[in-house]
Amino acid sequence: MLAAARAWPRSSNGLAELAERLDHARIEIGTRQFWCVAAASVAVLLPLNWSWHVWGRQMPSSIALYIVAGSLFYFGLLRLLTGIRFSDVSHEARFVVISSMLLLILFLAFGRSNTYRLLFERFVPVGVRTPLFGFAYFATCSVVLRLAVPYLLLRFRLRQRPAEYGYVVRGGTRMRWVYLGLFVVMVPLVLWASALPEFQASYPQTRGIVSGTEASIRLFILYQVAYFMVFLSGESFWRGFMTFGLGRDLDVSALPWMVMMYSIGHYGKPILEVNASILAGFVLGYLALRHRSFFLGALLHWSIALTMDLAVLYQRGITWN
Repeated sequence: MLAAARAWPRSSNGLAELAERLDHARIEIGTRQFWCVAAASVAVLLPLNWSWHVWGRQMPSSIALYIVAGSLFYFGLLRLLTGIRFSDVSHEARFVVISSMLLLILFLAFGRSNTYRLLFERFVPVGVRTPLFGFAYFATCSVVLRLAVPYLLLRFRLRQRPAEYGYVVRGGTRMRWVYLGLFVVMVPLVLWASALPEFQASYPQTRGIVSGTEASIRLFILYQVAYFMVFLSGESFWRGFMTFGLGRDLDVSALPWMVMMYSIGHYGKPILEVNASILAGFVLGYLALRHRSFFLGALLHWSIALTMDLAVLYQRGITWN
């Protein structure tokens, strides 16, 4: 076992006590080392993001290569800058890292709407809700691979209480004013981005709710329900399973790895959004560690996405029926 005290942030004493009680690899990483790892990880991630945007997406199975490369870069930087090896973290943390990578590869390779269009769309009778089926497939895969499977793994493989991984609502809302402030800050940025051609082409995530210059209110509500489940499952995966799985050993020094995987998970969206996810990942991950829950992060994420959808539809002059 390694040193017991965590050096940053000082206010995370509860995490250190929890780690001691559960006999984790309680690894001490100083403030300066943390910032070095974080800065080096971002310096590696930005070129990775641009390389995928320019040519990487044209390579078969490139997403798996980027996920593996991102993790190798992070643990290589961790070893180089702190001396901590992958084998130094607990068995639980190693299991979370490997299983998260595999689940992410499966989800990004087979869980998106293009897989539905390729394999299933031709068998579905055409109807008023048919355009939503591709997004429903995406939402279902998201819930299964990013929420249900990790939940089952931590309960029955790792034998941990879900609350230890942020699966809690009660008591997890005490920092709600911070999240509300983040939403207020994001609204002007969302309104600005909604006028950009890349975002106009990407949102809403399903074009099935729009016919000509009109959008269906009923279909939009169904779409938003599924959309919320996408964000709830995503936050449970990124800020729950991944952040707490490695963070109970490394505290906030686990965030650069999660952020690398999180940013790669945005591949296919506008490059501005891919790079913006780096800052969002750090902020939401840190907040989740502070108040031991990912629920408000899911609510914030969905609220911003809903605002983007409404702003894009408004920019396009869409009316409602």
